Amino acid sequence: MTGKVRKTMLAYIAAGVVVLAAQWLGRSVIAQTPISQTPAATNSGSAALNLQRSVAIYNYKTTAESGWRRGEEIYYIKCWMCHNEYTVKAKTGAMHLKDLYKRPRLTSGQPVNDQTVAEKIRNGSPAMPAYRHVLSNADMADMLSYLREGHCCFEGSEPPRNPAYRY
Repeated sequence: MTGKVRKTMLAYIAAGVVVLAAQWLGRSVIAQTPISQTPAATNSGSAALNLQRSVAIYNYKTTAESGWRRGEEIYYIKCWMCHNEYTVKAKTGAMHLKDLYKRPRLTSGQPVNDQTVAEKIRNGSPAMPAYRHVLSNADMADMLSYLREGHCCFEGSEPPRNPAYRY
C-alpha cells in the first residue's frame, strides 16, 4: 500500500471509531433528535432558543408574544411601507391609518369595525396586496388591536424597540 492510501484508510477507520464511540456513549446529536423534542419545536417566538432569533422574527414575536406590541411589529413589517406620512403626502393612494377606528367609514364606504378592517386587509384592493395567505388569525387580531387601541401608527423616525438589542 502506498502512503496516501494508508492515510486515507486510517482516516476512515478513525471516523468510524468516533461514530461508534458516540453511539456507545448514548449521546444523540441535535440532527438525530425527533422534531417534537427540540427546543424550537416546543417553544415558539421569542421564548425559543436564544440562538434561534430567526424563529421569533419569522413569527413576528421579537417584541411581544401577542397583543398590540406584536401588532405594531406586524404593522411595521407589512404595512408601514405604504401607510406612512411620507407616502400619503406623495399621494400614492394609501391612507394614513392613525385614528382609523375614530372614522365613521372606510374608503370603500363600509363602517369601521374589526370585521370590515380585517376583511380589507385579507382581501386587499387594486392598489393594496391581499394578506389572507400571509397573516394568521392571531396575527390579524394583534394588528387590529394595534390599530384599534390608539397605539397606531409608527412613523419612520423611531422604529419599534428591539428587546434583543442593548440600547
